[in-house]
Amino acid sequence: MWTALLVSRIVVVSAAPQTDLTFFAIAELAAIALGVVAVVVAGVRAQTLRRRRADAALALAIRRIDPTVWLVPAAPTPELRADVHAARPEVTLGDRVTWAFGATEASLWELEERRATRLLVIRWSRMVHVGIEDVMGERNASAVAIHYVRPDDTAAVATFFVRAAPGSRRLLGRGPRLERLVADLARERIVA
Repeated sequence: MWTALLVSRIVVVSAAPQTDLTFFAIAELAAIALGVVAVVVAGVRAQTLRRRRADAALALAIRRIDPTVWLVPAAPTPELRADVHAARPEVTLGDRVTWAFGATEASLWELEERRATRLLVIRWSRMVHVGIEDVMGERNASAVAIHYVRPDDTAAVATFFVRAAPGSRRLLGRGPRLERLVADLARERIVA
């Protein structure tokens, strides 16, 4: 498009040198702006696609181990990062994790160098309460809080943000989807 404008500008200038070229300048700027917008949109889409593929690869790896689990895409809270770091100092928790809720346990997974790593396991029998709490910090949002008892009989809380969909960075706020998730987790805890 920009090339066509440039060629037509050259033709107009050679045919009538005294012609006002304001229209061509505005059209060229619009074409350049459209091109920049297209490149930015393509970059954002590629990044989203990479995140979605990474989440799909993690989900596939988890389902190979246990095909019956229920997967929830999540983002860690600062509190969860600190808990995982305390339990496993060699691990740095990324921005995207996945919770797998099975028949006997809830487990936190992360894709690390194309390998699924289970970072935290909470047995349903050790879970005390599931709820929603507001977390203030770098991302002000509502988080799911799982209160449980560690194997050494100390109380702990695992909080995490729920992402809107696999591959998404957008977090769920208070609302029917988050409340339904918490209700389902509470029911699962009671059934187990």
